[in-house]
Amino acid sequence: MKTFPTSAVWCFGILFISASLITTGSSEVQVVGPADRVDALAGDDIILPCSLKPNISAKDMLVQWTGLYLKTRNVHLYRQGRDSNEDQFPSYRGRTSMFHEELKNGNVSLKLTRVTLSDAGSYRCFLPTLTSQVKETTVQLFCCPCLYPVLSMSLPRLLCGLLVGSPYLLVTIILLVKGCRSRTQGETRVPRKTHQDQLVEVESRMD
Repeated sequence: MKTFPTSAVWCFGILFISASLITTGSSEVQVVGPADRVDALAGDDIILPCSLKPNISAKDMLVQWTGLYLKTRNVHLYRQGRDSNEDQFPSYRGRTSMFHEELKNGNVSLKLTRVTLSDAGSYRCFLPTLTSQVKETTVQLFCCPCLYPVLSMSLPRLLCGLLVGSPYLLVTIILLVKGCRSRTQGETRVPRKTHQDQLVEVESRMD
């Protein structure tokens, strides 16, 4: 009877275990969040992204969204196929929802409406029943006050982004706006008499 050397048996064993670990690690379901923070203006409706990778159904799983403040706040709870927010923190009542139709695709994102400044902070998406090592992820929410409610939302959003990301660029834009205003203030209106003895206004510009 032919026997294999002990060293060969050990080599085959190590290769088999390594292959098993690689296969298991690559197929393990993980909770994944966004790489960047979520930026919002006060009053916005926003989405805190969170999903399962690879995409598997989360319809029968327990999904907990909590706010990581000095004291943890219950933001949203999904269990047994429905939302269960009896113990939800009062300030979030009526403002949170999940995409039930997307749960089958592993989408466990949370929608938060009418964002307030007090909503800013860290949020944890946690799936405790998931048989995986990575059962949670954290999403950062940054909220900027809406300083100009009369204007369109795009302008204050731009100013907030510039203020946080590039204050020097924001100063440059402000100087340009002031320059345009000072030039506009140089406009004069000169009355001119017509052949019908009526006064009309003629616009002239000072360049």
